[in-house]
Amino acid sequence: MSSEGMQQSGGAPKSDTRLWIALLIFGAVGIFAGKVWRPGPLAEAYVEVVTETRVLAEAVAPPAAQPALAAPSGSMGANAPLPGASTSEDSSPTRVWVESNDPRFQSGELRRVEGVAPEVWDERSRVDPKKAKEQIATLEGDAERLSEPTDPTGLTQEEFEAREAARITALKAVESTRIVASPRDSIGIWVAALLTLGIFSFLVRDNPFYKVVESILIGVSAAYWMLVAFWSTLVPDLFAKLAPDLVRATMLPGLVESEHPGKDFLLALIPLALGVMLLWRLAPRGAWIAVWPLAVVIGTFAGMRLTASIEADFMAQIAATMKPLVAFTPGSLEGVVDGSVSGAVDGVSYATSAQGFDLGGTLAGVLGVVGVITVLVYFFFSLEHKGLVGKTARVGVWFLMITFGAAFGFTVMGRITLLVGRFDFLFNDWLGLSP
Repeated sequence: MSSEGMQQSGGAPKSDTRLWIALLIFGAVGIFAGKVWRPGPLAEAYVEVVTETRVLAEAVAPPAAQPALAAPSGSMGANAPLPGASTSEDSSPTRVWVESNDPRFQSGELRRVEGVAPEVWDERSRVDPKKAKEQIATLEGDAERLSEPTDPTGLTQEEFEAREAARITALKAVESTRIVASPRDSIGIWVAALLTLGIFSFLVRDNPFYKVVESILIGVSAAYWMLVAFWSTLVPDLFAKLAPDLVRATMLPGLVESEHPGKDFLLALIPLALGVMLLWRLAPRGAWIAVWPLAVVIGTFAGMRLTASIEADFMAQIAATMKPLVAFTPGSLEGVVDGSVSGAVDGVSYATSAQGFDLGGTLAGVLGVVGVITVLVYFFFSLEHKGLVGKTARVGVWFLMITFGAAFGFTVMGRITLLVGRFDFLFNDWLGLSP
């Protein structure tokens, strides 16, 4: 091998080494800059935790006479059965975990189950990291303000009791609310940021970091859509028709029983056979068997799409060109104006204003007709594009270029929107550099 070839073959690893060194340097600079600009840990994420004490209650009336327990408005779903409840005798359908101050205790609908200790439940919800500290300061200020007793001067007994009840409720809400850091969300933000930087590294040149991230994206996307197809197509449309009892016991407990199980079973055998034939391509011999189900899928899909495309695209475009060249604004029924026509229908008087000339609609109609004719002339190749035909065809080219340019601009704007979203994630969610 020549020295030139040896230098070329040995140049790639050196370039990769320089690239990795540059990425490490820029990463360290970015982390240091983030530490300087925003004290505290990078990629902060907070979770709001609301602690509630719930007791086990049961319906007073017998199960046959007692209607299903419904959540009262404003209870935040606290009376719904939650995971973690006792699975012994307190798992009866007439028993439910509710808040200790549930109004149905006073109305007599519920009574507390004796011998069961109260349970403390934590309801967690995601909090915006940018607003978490502000929310903490607000809660602390509210707690300090509400700790002072209500001044009874100038208040009636009812107003004073209402103020005190509101103060106690607010204090309880403040004391039961905690905002804690979420390591899981922080790790997720870091992983997403590193993957985003890996995709952006392709702007330098093709590198191993980009290839790894690209492989992760393709693999995760393929696995995701495979699971979606499995649970949205195979399970309800194939397995549920072949073995409904097994699917109901293992996969879909809420599967509705079919009215024609025998007919559904026989019809499900057709896609099952086509699927097995399609997998035959993986066998060492008999790959030609997979051609038949593939032809069925392509032919059926093409036939279905052909009808939909003719109705949605072809006929719709023809109908869009059949508009009057001169457009008028519709009449108004709001009042009598100059030139209006009055009358009565079924004893009800009305007034309609006369139609007016619509300049914008007229120009749109004329441009539509001119564009359709000139573009069709451009694609009419039986005549040489000279003279009047050539000039008309050149006008059609302008319409085509404007259409293609608008479509390309729309696509570019969509990609720019995605790019802006990633930059917003990096600067705000990851580094926290928002002003």
